[in-house]
Amino acid sequence: MLTNTPPRTAKMKKSTRKETAKAIKRTLAYRSIFLYPMSFFQISTFLISPKVTEGKKLRESINNLIKENWVRKRYGKYEICGEKYTNWLWKYKHATRIFNENARLLRFLGGIPWIKMIAVTGSLAAYNPEKDSDIDLLIITGKNRVWLTRGFVALILKMLKKHPEYDGQPGSFCTNLFMDETKMAWDKDRRNIFVASDIVIMQPVVDKSDTYLQFMKENSWVSEYFPNFKINYPAKVKRKNSGILLNALEKIAKRSQMVYMKKKVTTEVLKSHIIHFNKNDNSPRIMEAYKSSLKRLKVSG
Repeated sequence: MLTNTPPRTAKMKKSTRKETAKAIKRTLAYRSIFLYPMSFFQISTFLISPKVTEGKKLRESINNLIKENWVRKRYGKYEICGEKYTNWLWKYKHATRIFNENARLLRFLGGIPWIKMIAVTGSLAAYNPEKDSDIDLLIITGKNRVWLTRGFVALILKMLKKHPEYDGQPGSFCTNLFMDETKMAWDKDRRNIFVASDIVIMQPVVDKSDTYLQFMKENSWVSEYFPNFKINYPAKVKRKNSGILLNALEKIAKRSQMVYMKKKVTTEVLKSHIIHFNKNDNSPRIMEAYKSSLKRLKVSG
């Protein structure tokens, strides 16, 4: 009876172990940019890998990396040895406090009839906000309602003194992205690991008619970066036809807001189905930081 592992099988297993270890290193290297350690659940869910990886293999690889002194475990989180990290427990409590303090206002905004989804994005969604962070929001509206919705949202936030008077104002709501439910797929030339990461960590706080799941379905390209992040997509939602009067008001809202913003527009995307204030786009900076991190840690991309 043969007991030895066939050479080809042994090589395949060794190759799989190497790829799993590389995926873990890439994942921790990316999160280290934000000084944030990761739990086993987070590593498993947000693993940067070309393919799905089982939990058992991940656990084995992490334990091996600990033995090699590449990874260490502190307070239930995994870190790269020698890297500096934030006080994640304080960040978690701070983020939870921000969510709780603004829950009523977010639900109130969700009462605007054309809003289909409100999701918190950015550092707050990752439970990694700074002490004086603002709150980044992605808002999805019904068909042909982004400009009307933006007008109402801005008016409400200004009345409640939650609309930013300047970029990054602490405690303010940064409503930098409005999308029409018919145009939720991210532009192909803007897809990268930074955007994919922001999408998978986003926190939907208002969700009507499974809009969050529809959004994720239209952006299923994120699985190219995070194949372990799985969602069961629903059937396509039937959308109601827009009213003629509201369509006319939408055009008026767009024209009036465009006139107001004309002198301030730089790189913003201002269309009928999307409003994206992206002049402070962090994508290039984070992508460069990720490349530098991989190079410094000698991890293949």
